[in-house]
Amino acid sequence: MLAADYNSEAEAEEPGGIVKRPHAASAESVLEPDAERCAGTSVEGAGARLESDSEVELNRMISSIGFGRYQRRVLALCGLGWTADNAWMQCTACILPRIQRHYGVSNAKIGVMSSSMFLGLMCGALVWGPVSDRFGRLVPYRWTLVVSATFGLLASAAPSFGLLCVCLFGLGSGVGGNMPVDGAIFLEFIPREKRHLLTMLSVFFSLGSVLTSAVALALLPPFSCPETGPCDVSKQNNGWRYLLVTMALVTIVMVVLRNGWFRLYETPKFLLQNRGRSDVVVVLKKVASFNGARRAGDDDSDDARGSLMSDGSGSGSEHAWLEWPEAAENEAAEPAGEPALGRRAWAGAALARVRAACDVRAHVRLVRPLFAPGLRRTTTLVWAIWGVVALGFTMFNVFLPKFLETHKAAGQTQVAVYRDALVYAVSGVPGSLLGAWLVDTRLGRVYSMVLATTVSGLALIGFAFAARAQIPALTIAASSVFGLTSTLMFAVIYAYTPEVFRPAVRGTACGMASAIGRVAGIVAPLITGALLELSTTVPMYVSVALLWAAAGCMFVLPIETRDIAA
Repeated sequence: MLAADYNSEAEAEEPGGIVKRPHAASAESVLEPDAERCAGTSVEGAGARLESDSEVELNRMISSIGFGRYQRRVLALCGLGWTADNAWMQCTACILPRIQRHYGVSNAKIGVMSSSMFLGLMCGALVWGPVSDRFGRLVPYRWTLVVSATFGLLASAAPSFGLLCVCLFGLGSGVGGNMPVDGAIFLEFIPREKRHLLTMLSVFFSLGSVLTSAVALALLPPFSCPETGPCDVSKQNNGWRYLLVTMALVTIVMVVLRNGWFRLYETPKFLLQNRGRSDVVVVLKKVASFNGARRAGDDDSDDARGSLMSDGSGSGSEHAWLEWPEAAENEAAEPAGEPALGRRAWAGAALARVRAACDVRAHVRLVRPLFAPGLRRTTTLVWAIWGVVALGFTMFNVFLPKFLETHKAAGQTQVAVYRDALVYAVSGVPGSLLGAWLVDTRLGRVYSMVLATTVSGLALIGFAFAARAQIPALTIAASSVFGLTSTLMFAVIYAYTPEVFRPAVRGTACGMASAIGRVAGIVAPLITGALLELSTTVPMYVSVALLWAAAGCMFVLPIETRDIAA
């Protein structure tokens, strides 16, 4: 759908057929076009009506296919992108004290390192999100981790603090596209009744933190400067380099799995918006064949299993139930896939796509529909939530190892500090699983967010008290509660955001939200570094205030997405 079509549709309904929270909505009421929609008299209104009917039919077919082998592999491979995102952020937090010792950086300036990473994450989200809406989800899916691994290796060899920050910016620009794009890919392949599984991506997000924390526990204490006495940093403080190399190699393995082990097709909803129904049907038939799926009531003879790597389109009678009920004359038949091009033509097409990707005005046009009257309040609140939550969370999370080292009890070593950080990371995994269940209860998405965010603030207050009193058991307990509830909070936010926006602008909306969160991530380390000069507990109380402000924004969200087809 073109931006103009989406804009006219958003103005004609409230908003774009999305149900307001105060009204209880069944799945059937959501899937039926409302009276306002049917009464459209303008050309744009008619186009929006036709497009909406097509989306309803596509959702029906995706539900008929169900959730099978293909969707499980998409979940796993998109989850790798989320794993890489949090793994690299946790890596930055783990090496921060070692970098500070290595280059002799002050508390006030060490935040520049984390800010460089978050600046790259912001730029990555701003670029890869609109690129996915214009050129397809597969472009960022294939290249984000390649960029991340490359700059991760370069960062491990950085000879100075300045060059390290530059490399971390490049690293962030790659990994920053994973969350908005991979979440949209998974959402657009699964049936509506399985959308609660979108929160399962946060399990992978938490596993990224666990992975890095475990590797850091193994590499940093034995290959870092001793806690007391002199240190030759060039020989005794290279654990942070080993950690960067290890994470880069892990990212390369993810690249191989995503680009070589399994062939992912373009999402049906992007194809519907930008190409045509024939391409959509081809992809859906291949997905159904890969799943070995058939519609309820079909004979066993119709259960044709096929490899997704094959070129068959499932033509003929196989999976005929995946055809649109309208006759083919509604639109001209279009060839599936892209025609073969010669080398020169391919190079010219690639250059044209690069130029188009750099067209800032075209990207800006994708943002305008998000501020149509029907979506303006939702867009503003969602983006505010991303920014405020990221600011409050990052002020604590990035400096957690430093907080633990500063307030460690007498006799505690670096091993104990990184062990506590690992416990904190592991505690977040159940939060994602809890979120997958909680969002489909009566609390829904919105009130689940409010509950998790409020409790996260209370846990931070407990952590600040325990750290100042140097009570190790209470410190671990409070950080574990915060890890659980903050992961639950992010799991619901990450699920809610792509659900509340239409497919035509979903990548842009999620990319902008992620970019705003990254901007907050840029500012947070600088603010925290300055506040650390006053007290190590002041940043925690500021984080509490920010998290509770975000809970207020969540509470007034006008749309509950639990029963809305995405």
